[in-house]
Amino acid sequence: MKKLFVLLPLFSFSVFAEDSYLEVVGIASKASSANSLVAKSIVFSNALNRAFGRVLRNYFPEAKPLEDEVSEKDIQDCLYDYSIDREKFSGTTYIARFSFRFSKDAVTKMLRRRNAIESKKEKFGAEMVAVYTQDYLDKYDLLKDYKVIVASPKRVIFEIPTEKLRPFLDSKVAYAKVNAKISS
Repeated sequence: MKKLFVLLPLFSFSVFAEDSYLEVVGIASKASSANSLVAKSIVFSNALNRAFGRVLRNYFPEAKPLEDEVSEKDIQDCLYDYSIDREKFSGTTYIARFSFRFSKDAVTKMLRRRNAIESKKEKFGAEMVAVYTQDYLDKYDLLKDYKVIVASPKRVIFEIPTEKLRPFLDSKVAYAKVNAKISS
């Protein structure tokens, strides 16, 4: 019985622990060069770039256009560890299958620096804004991406990030900030 109480905290810790790594398994690559050491560095570089591209596609699809723009140094800064699952080499050729783990925090920070994903404060720094329904319909192309909270025949209240309020100052849309909490 005492063993059960010892194992229970360990099990609950592992269940509730957040996964802080992005794992990519099975990246195969092959290269030939003057010798196998040069081929190995080429294979590693190619596999690392392909693995990072897979991370962007699977975990951050909004950042996929950056796939070709990220430098190898930035990618290596995000790399937590890697393993060589299989390798074969001869005098001039190197073939390997890799598994990579990237630090989720490092990838997120790097993508935020490049404005590829929104930061947490942008998500939570939103304002409730009320506009006349006719203005909302007239400027729909400007306002269509924001979450509508309440709509009535006279006014529309929607949520907009604070830094996105600037276009309203430049346009001729009458708006007012609403200081209210709306819970569902």
